[in-house]
Amino acid sequence: MKEMTARLTQAAPLTMRLFAATVCVNVLSFASPLFVMLILGQYTNTGFDGTLVTFAVGMVLAMALQVGLKQVRTAMAAAVSEAPDERLAAGVADVLTRARMGALWRVPEALRRSIPAHLDAVRKAYSATSITSVLDAPFCLAFIAAAWWLSPWVGAVALVGTAALLGQGLAATRAQQRTMREAQREDMTLRGMVESAQRGADTVRLFGGGVFVQERCARQGATVRGLNMAVERMRLGGMNAAMTIPVLARVAVYAVGAKEVVVGNLTVAGLIAANILVSRAFMVVAQFVGTGMRLARGRQALRDIRELSRVPLEAGSGTALREFSGRLSLRDVAFAYPGSSAPLFESLTVSLPPGSVAVVHGPSGAGKTTFARLLTGLVVPTRGDVLADGITLRQLAPAWWRAQVVYVPQEPTFVSGTLRENITLMRPDMDDEAVAEVVRLCGLTALVADLPQRLQTPLTRAGRTLSYGIRRRVALARAVTTQGRLVVMDDPFEGLDEDGVHVVSAVLRDCARQGRTIIVCADAPDVLTDAHVRLDLGRKPEPEIVWAASPGRQRTKEQSA
Repeated sequence: MKEMTARLTQAAPLTMRLFAATVCVNVLSFASPLFVMLILGQYTNTGFDGTLVTFAVGMVLAMALQVGLKQVRTAMAAAVSEAPDERLAAGVADVLTRARMGALWRVPEALRRSIPAHLDAVRKAYSATSITSVLDAPFCLAFIAAAWWLSPWVGAVALVGTAALLGQGLAATRAQQRTMREAQREDMTLRGMVESAQRGADTVRLFGGGVFVQERCARQGATVRGLNMAVERMRLGGMNAAMTIPVLARVAVYAVGAKEVVVGNLTVAGLIAANILVSRAFMVVAQFVGTGMRLARGRQALRDIRELSRVPLEAGSGTALREFSGRLSLRDVAFAYPGSSAPLFESLTVSLPPGSVAVVHGPSGAGKTTFARLLTGLVVPTRGDVLADGITLRQLAPAWWRAQVVYVPQEPTFVSGTLRENITLMRPDMDDEAVAEVVRLCGLTALVADLPQRLQTPLTRAGRTLSYGIRRRVALARAVTTQGRLVVMDDPFEGLDEDGVHVVSAVLRDCARQGRTIIVCADAPDVLTDAHVRLDLGRKPEPEIVWAASPGRQRTKEQSA
């Protein structure tokens, strides 16, 4: 309830109007029992039709007013949560787009993948329906008090019945919520198994893993089904109890009320009115119990979202140089993943003047991709600094710095959008002529021409519907649009055919002619035959740095051949 109270408090003027509307809606609920008492009391005694018409018109007006107030109240309740829901969604988006990658990796994958569902659970928990049912809940006592005023015995029966319904509902909600959380965890495990089998389809088939996968998925599936069946049994049990308790309570109301009528303590009209009041009290309690389940899910979702929100973010601002020359320095840089027994590298100090060409090489797992990400600011050194024109990356504005880097990752991924939107992600204002030139430069002209929607073709599944080689070319096109002075390519020739190698080599030659600083990460040290400097990350813990005796024009393996 803390979150709901906070939301209501933040919108204090609106909340006051919402409270006033709630009072009016619930006061108008007394119109029905009052109408019954007046009709059965006065009209049946006098038989005057004018009285009947007056009471009927008054009842209709009260109902119409109540319906109108309910609609207004629903709109106000929705407005209470509109801004908090938007802030929460914006905060989550901010974390996912600005979180430090090293910290984000430590967040469980299941939590990251369930964020959209968590946001939906929060919206439902604090929806207009939930807010109005919580505000209506105290008026249950007003309805019981009215029934008590008509007959203390009837009021006592109503009080016991509503207490039983509330207690049963809350207990069932807690039990169901615990089982649902366990079911969700096990279901996420099952989804991971299925996804792993799909991604590793070749492994499953080539190495006879089908039976193993089927057995594991079958066992996990049985666990999930068992938990889901338990949740369903609890839900049905709760529904049955929610229907049975009010019925039994109304039977008791009529039984006790009939005895009161016989002894002269209650009229027949009073008995009917009391039953209407008791029914209204039970309806309010039932709605509150249903809201309790949504609130429980919302609280759990908020806890998970807040756990994600504790991830440290990249700086939102910083220094932006007037111009970046391309000079890059590493000063006593070390990097180690949390929990690892040894650093990937340490004590790395090197300075690359503008226009330098460097090859960072080493076997798989040596840290080449991590080194590339370090230069882009995606990860930060465990010790030391990376400096651009003498300014540490820690002080530079991340957005500005990445606009200075032509970065091609080893495993490129793309956002949900069109091919054109992905290529121009850094420069969305590029005109069609400039985009066409980038497409030509990266050898994508024929591919784009074959696509039914050309550059407007949507990329789905992070671009995995494209072949690996085409993804590399699209990533290259996206990178060169930045026109940065630092070029960082992680294994740029991997997975490319002869034409693809030619395209990448041409881009590298063009960058070298323009005097850009080039850093290429690869397994082999001779991927660029005339590099000015080579860093061997295979040497642990301190990489070996070898400078060329007389740096010449940068050449690729293609040129040497």
